[in-house]
Amino acid sequence: MWRAWVCGTPVLQTVKRAASGSRRGLAEITTPRPQLAAAAMKGRTSVELAPSGAAKYQVMDGNEAAAYIAYAISDISFIYPISPATSMGEHMDKWAASGKKNILGQIVDINMMQSEAGAAGALHGAAAAGSLTSTFTASQGLLLMIPNMYLLAGELMPTVFHVSARTVSKHALSIFNDHSDVMACRQTGFGMMVSNSVQEVMDLALASHVSSLKSRIPFLHFFDGYRTSAEMSKIKVIPYEDIAKIFPYKKVKENLHRYALNPYHPMIRGTGQRPDIFFQTSIAASKYYQKAPEIVEETYYELSKLTGRKYELFQYHGAPNAERVAVCMGSSSKTIEETVDHMNSTGENVGVLAVHLFRPWSSKHFLSALPKSVQKIAVLDRTREEGAAGMPLFLDVNVSMSEAGIRPLITGATYGLASKEFTPAMIKAVFDNLNAEKPKMQYVIGVDDDVTHLSLDYTSPINTIPKSVKQCLFWGLGSDGTVGANKTAIKTIGLNTDLKTQGHFVYDSHKADGVTVSHLRFGPEEIKSEYTIQSNADYLSCSHPSYVYKYEMLEPLKEGGIFVLNSPWTTLEALEAKLPARVKRDIAAKKLQFYNIDATNIAQQVGLGKRVNMIMQAVFYGISEVLPKEQALSLLKDSIKKQYGHKGPKVIENNHRAVDASLDSLKRIDFPASWVDAKEGGSRPGTSFEGKPEFVTSIMEPVLALEGDKLPVSSFEPGGYQPIGTTAFEKRGIAPNIPVWKPDACTQCNYCAIVCPHAVVRPFLLDKTETKSAPPGFEARKAKGGAEVAGFNYTIQISPYDCTGCEVCVESCPDDALYMAPFNQVAEEHSPHWDYAIGLQERVDIGDKYTVKGSQFQKPLLEFSGACAGCGETPYLKLATQLFGDRMVIANASGCSSVWGGTSTTIPFTTNKDGRGPAWGRSLFEDNAEYGFGMMLATRQRRTKLQQEVSMVVLEMDLPENLKVAFNNWIQYMENPDRCDKAAHEIERILKEMGPNLDPRLQNILEERDMLRTQSHWIVGGDGWAYDIGYGGLDHVLARGENVNILVLDTEMYSNTGGQVSKATQMATVIKYATHGKRQAKKDLGLCAMQYENVYVSSVALGANMNQCVQAFKEAEHYPGTSLLIAYSPCIDWGIEMKHMMDEQKEAVESGYWTLYRYDPRRAAKGLNPFQLDSKKIKSDLQHFLDGQNRFLQLTRSDQKTAEKLHTGLRRDMHHRHEKLQKLAMDDYEMLEHLKKQLGEATDSDNVMVLYGSETGTAANLAQVFANEFKRRGIRAKCLAMDDLDFDELPKQTQVFCVVATCGQGEFPANCRDFWKAISDPSLPKDLLKDTKFAVFGLGDSSYVYFNESAKKFYDRFKELGGTTVSNLGMGDEKDEDHYETKWNEWLPELWNELGTPPPSMQLLPPSYSMVVEESSSVDAPDVVLPAGSKLLPLVKNVVLTPPDYDRDIRHYEFDLKGTGMTYSPGDCLGVYPHNNKKEVLEWCEEYGINPNSVIKLEDLQGRKETLPPVVKTGQLFTEILDVFGKPARRFYETLQMAAKDEGEAKEIEFLLSKEGKTKLKELAKETPTYADLLKMYPSTKLSLDYLIDHVPRIKPRLYSIASSAEMHPDMVHLCIVKDDWKTPSGKVRYGLCTRYLSGLSLGESPDLVSGKINAAGITIPDTHSLPCVMVGLGTGIAPFRAMVEDREVARVRGEKVGPMALFFGARHKRTDYTYGEEFDAYHSNGKGIVNVLSCAFSRDQAHKIYVQDRIAEHPEVIYDYLGKQKGYFYLCGPAGNVPPSVRKAVVTAFVKCGGHSEEEADKMVTQMQIEGRYNVEAW
Repeated sequence: MWRAWVCGTPVLQTVKRAASGSRRGLAEITTPRPQLAAAAMKGRTSVELAPSGAAKYQVMDGNEAAAYIAYAISDISFIYPISPATSMGEHMDKWAASGKKNILGQIVDINMMQSEAGAAGALHGAAAAGSLTSTFTASQGLLLMIPNMYLLAGELMPTVFHVSARTVSKHALSIFNDHSDVMACRQTGFGMMVSNSVQEVMDLALASHVSSLKSRIPFLHFFDGYRTSAEMSKIKVIPYEDIAKIFPYKKVKENLHRYALNPYHPMIRGTGQRPDIFFQTSIAASKYYQKAPEIVEETYYELSKLTGRKYELFQYHGAPNAERVAVCMGSSSKTIEETVDHMNSTGENVGVLAVHLFRPWSSKHFLSALPKSVQKIAVLDRTREEGAAGMPLFLDVNVSMSEAGIRPLITGATYGLASKEFTPAMIKAVFDNLNAEKPKMQYVIGVDDDVTHLSLDYTSPINTIPKSVKQCLFWGLGSDGTVGANKTAIKTIGLNTDLKTQGHFVYDSHKADGVTVSHLRFGPEEIKSEYTIQSNADYLSCSHPSYVYKYEMLEPLKEGGIFVLNSPWTTLEALEAKLPARVKRDIAAKKLQFYNIDATNIAQQVGLGKRVNMIMQAVFYGISEVLPKEQALSLLKDSIKKQYGHKGPKVIENNHRAVDASLDSLKRIDFPASWVDAKEGGSRPGTSFEGKPEFVTSIMEPVLALEGDKLPVSSFEPGGYQPIGTTAFEKRGIAPNIPVWKPDACTQCNYCAIVCPHAVVRPFLLDKTETKSAPPGFEARKAKGGAEVAGFNYTIQISPYDCTGCEVCVESCPDDALYMAPFNQVAEEHSPHWDYAIGLQERVDIGDKYTVKGSQFQKPLLEFSGACAGCGETPYLKLATQLFGDRMVIANASGCSSVWGGTSTTIPFTTNKDGRGPAWGRSLFEDNAEYGFGMMLATRQRRTKLQQEVSMVVLEMDLPENLKVAFNNWIQYMENPDRCDKAAHEIERILKEMGPNLDPRLQNILEERDMLRTQSHWIVGGDGWAYDIGYGGLDHVLARGENVNILVLDTEMYSNTGGQVSKATQMATVIKYATHGKRQAKKDLGLCAMQYENVYVSSVALGANMNQCVQAFKEAEHYPGTSLLIAYSPCIDWGIEMKHMMDEQKEAVESGYWTLYRYDPRRAAKGLNPFQLDSKKIKSDLQHFLDGQNRFLQLTRSDQKTAEKLHTGLRRDMHHRHEKLQKLAMDDYEMLEHLKKQLGEATDSDNVMVLYGSETGTAANLAQVFANEFKRRGIRAKCLAMDDLDFDELPKQTQVFCVVATCGQGEFPANCRDFWKAISDPSLPKDLLKDTKFAVFGLGDSSYVYFNESAKKFYDRFKELGGTTVSNLGMGDEKDEDHYETKWNEWLPELWNELGTPPPSMQLLPPSYSMVVEESSSVDAPDVVLPAGSKLLPLVKNVVLTPPDYDRDIRHYEFDLKGTGMTYSPGDCLGVYPHNNKKEVLEWCEEYGINPNSVIKLEDLQGRKETLPPVVKTGQLFTEILDVFGKPARRFYETLQMAAKDEGEAKEIEFLLSKEGKTKLKELAKETPTYADLLKMYPSTKLSLDYLIDHVPRIKPRLYSIASSAEMHPDMVHLCIVKDDWKTPSGKVRYGLCTRYLSGLSLGESPDLVSGKINAAGITIPDTHSLPCVMVGLGTGIAPFRAMVEDREVARVRGEKVGPMALFFGARHKRTDYTYGEEFDAYHSNGKGIVNVLSCAFSRDQAHKIYVQDRIAEHPEVIYDYLGKQKGYFYLCGPAGNVPPSVRKAVVTAFVKCGGHSEEEADKMVTQMQIEGRYNVEAW
């Protein structure tokens, strides 16, 4: 290639073709230009350096200008994304992908590296091999390149680094501009050239490349990040043919190829040198640096000749005889030029000297450029070096002047750090300071330094803008298209008119939906204003109505300027009410032309969604007068065709309609003159907080109002520390629509909450008092979910002003219980509801937090972040904070998560009620793993030291016994979070109570108390960090195996920098830096980590399997080593609708694109496979998934052939990977069977398939337990979700066992629906399963109509297809005492007996409690053992209601609830924890040989959630805790069989448990033997105390319907209970434990205390008293109806509307059984009372028996009216058996008789009532 060039290859023809993207080779070029080639031989062109005439204006930003030149004259380029330099690499990649050629006729080889250090290293290698190289970077990225920069300079290798100069992170990260990064490189030996405008970037980028080749010095070409790099400007582009004229072809050979490493002329470089020669070799290169300034000057001269634009090393502008001169570099020089012109026009005598070549510094050229008249110099540095004598440029200027013997006044200023604005007013202050009597010598400008007093004051804005320039401001909402539309406008106007254009764009720090301000200038001459519009703006557009409350927008508008507002306030009256008074005053005082348009509504009408950009642009084009209206609108419509042509005619049409509708809908507002004195107006809703923290009012709010520039230095804490929890005060109010809850459709699954990216959708539990106190319109329903939520109401609340309107919750709701409503219609009403809800008590102990539902009752300690609407990352970290947030320490890698998680002032991490929450820190992008690792080690070291101190204190000091116990507990449990927390709390309490004069050692422990509690260390970041730049550190942390948790939020791209390729990017993805589709497969980070074998690894996708995700987080955090969670995190840059984000995750998993798994090394220790594949089957077509995402579709649209090839490859890779993981999940036997199958050998037919259908994970867990039970019996069993089984394999299974849950009203769980669809195919042969034995166990809730419907359907269908039943259908019931386990423990033994399977290994497992028994102890046992969640309730009344001569004992009990915080509602139950009879316990203890007075110290060895007390007396254990006199479960017989030392006893028990002994076991059961009885029957079993604790269950609460209304009996609860006793066949009298316990309690002066807790009703109570009720009660089943009647009576007295009530009561005799009869008669009052119908059936008071169903039949019109017509509620409470069906039949008959319905229709009506919760049965 190069040989062709030096031999005279025609340059111009080549570059013309290169510029046009021609793919023709060099040999095809026929038109020679020998004079140019000959000139190249001389090292520089001698042809006429004149413009070719091909130069044209284009509108571009600085990054594109730099990339344009770099592409033209690079062979190879190495890129890595970092803001604000990223787009340079994007341009390079895009041009290469499109086939564009450089001036050398080549497509540039673009290489994305893993880091900036990698890019620099690769570039070093490429340069060493003789290539023309370039790279692009900024800030920390540049610093990572410094080691290679030293090498490149030391080896004199020509290259150019283009740098968008950016702040280096210090106390905080900043992505904005100053020169701290490039100043850190000035010692590397690189030449440093600076461009001060976009045009200069184009020109001096070329000068940098040429100068580097000529001088052999590598160059760093830099320009101001964002201000120049992102500024849109109209510039003249240098054509490729002109670039070729200046390019030094010969120097490439001389200075690059000549020194390339090549085996054909070998040499060596990079040797190691000793002190004797290193110094000399360094100095030897000085001659190159001495010549460099002249080389650069020569290049500038050539460039000037070529372009007509003059450049000098130091460019002077201003008065030729200026006495005061400013010296600077960067974009500020243009602003100073503008200000200098303005000042000189007013008689001043000033100038500015702009630096172009900073290194090598040339004093000669500096002095030459400086006016000889100068007396005073102000040097401005855009960097700050703490502790230095002066800033870099200041020092250079001082040295130059000193060496020249010139002594003017020289001041040094620091300005513009992190893009702090540098305005004409500040510049004037700098010049004025030079003339001050006592000028400040070194100072800062732009801030108010009220701490060190080094700042220079400046005036209000001064206008230096030429009058011909129009200034326009556009306030947009991030993602509404405003910025993009303005960029298009700049290009459109700039390229179609003679106007110069400039666009600068300001953003706040939210990832999306933040405020954007576009600063646009248009004018006929060069625009030098490199600062935001300060004053004299002609036009201002506001795209969001909330901004009128938040920002002082109108301040820069000139008098008579145009103000356009997008708002729904379309009338003067609405504007009068809504606009703040200050806005009205400003409008009137400035005499603005005020327009309003409802652009949001128009956008929705024309199909543009929330993107209002085109409407607001149309208004701008129509009325701004930048161009004539007709011309402007014509240009706008033409630009629409160009911009959206690739999206089809429909999109173009919608945008054209938007343009037309805009001008038609625009209204000019003729505001009244009275506005000039307006004192009243609207205020910002949702932000009236009481007691805001000072940080919020003093710092956050000014910053959010974009007034942060006005804050003085003293406002800030040095070091960058800020409080958390501040986003709660932000209340952006940006969503056009927000979700609204439909309570009656909600099943309370909490899915909406777990998926919400911003934590604005939350469930709350309210007690009765809180529900009553709720604001008007607040919706709540009785909480569902058993005892945990008893007495509570449930609500879903949405925070209107924090919601982003993403709709993820709506799309994820399985019940359609949410819908989107317009923000302006519902926000104001719902805001008080949210405010009330978040003030409720945090109920974190309710339910299991490690479930999907339970986790969402935990307060999210990550809320209201600035993440994009629908963000796929935040739900994962939010979930982590809900599970562990009160002890989390987070090391966060730079990236999206650090932006939405750590943006200054708006911090989304928050605290719980105790003030505890995540501690968060960010280091660098590349070292996050090491950063988090270091924090963990430091915490461990500090806690270890504290442990040593505590241990010494325990050994050496005489401590109070309670403190000693607390210290010992802490030492023992310091790594157990819950127990450690309790011990720490106790230590803290005791030490504080001991007073101020503590021993110094105890005082130190108290002061170090923040180290007492465990910490959960998390290392969090995106895939760019984990897979690429930080992988080395991550791998090291994985290898160390320490207890840290790593969460990788995998968006499969560098999402924070705009979406660039990473090693996590999947094959075929079209993405920045891989614009023609990535060709390599995604790196498998999980498999990399699993290779260590001691790392917990999981791959999760929340939307695909919520339960798996929650369990993975739990397992990872509990794992005592390193854990890695890889979380699939959809990103808006994928080109998907983010509202479908969760569905995208599900489809990704089902198509095999993403895999769910967990690798837990702990399983290996148990003999289990550590790897569990949770997505076992690929269920859908990958192509369908790919076609749903623009990142894959783009390639299909642009290159169908390549797309098909890559998609096919991806599909192959996905299936191969899935097969590999399937094999990894196999145990040895499964692998053997798999290999046999592959080899065609016979497989083992004696195996079992356990299939499950599970929604919440309960059925899945039970199925796994079931499969493990088979394995314990020596039978191979495989456990799969039904949908994971290939249906064709089903007939091949000899034994299939199904565990199936039922969802909602008879629906199938999601993971068995496909299986049901397949098995219910009517075309299947009837004998399909003739060789298959099966059994089915269902999990359901009998309160639902379709109880265990899914299980029933599977059971029936298996039978229909010829399957052989092994056992009857098992139907677990959530309503049973032990929930589904009650029936499971009955069904499973029967199944084993039917199967005849051998019993498992008969060996008792080790006890699960460590136990120490002491005959006496200094540690007191508790007076009473209080079960979890219960309270001690004084029994204040115990009254027998039945006559003394009656054989039944029915009692009325009353308990006092005062001070317990317990509340209840009608229909709820009180769970009473009874005690065993003390006398019987003492007798049994004596007989068994146990001392009831001994003290037991217990330690749980299994990490239970609810453990036994750590200290308890033996007698107490058997009286209050263990149900030793309860009915034994089958498992206890098995335990006794294993424990029996007598062979005869063991065989007898074995017989009882066998199929043959079934009858004898039933006979024995009729005698209701107790645990104590069995231990007595089989004395050789003699279980030790620790085994008794394990195998005798705890006493369970007995549930009794509450017989009182809390409204009528505040702080009291009444029960109506019949005493339970019976005789066994042998004549032995037995007593019900609880009724015996209660009846024996005394009242007295100190009433006995009973442990109890409220359990939620199993029936549905209407929210209003106005609906009719029909109540049917039998015996003590009257209890809940007494409560309901009392409740309505109170409501009636209060004046509420009360619906009719009918009570049907049944019992044996009125005299003995009419419980509360007098009360009900009074409530009836012959039909005039609250009970309208009272009909009793006393079955034995007459000759023929009358039952309640007979009484119902007597009142059919009441039944049909109350239930059929008025849609009332029906309740039945009483015994099971024949009563419920008989009563139902009576109701159906009433519907038939009075409603004219058929019996079938009537039955369906009752069924529908059940579904709606209006037909309720509680039977026992």
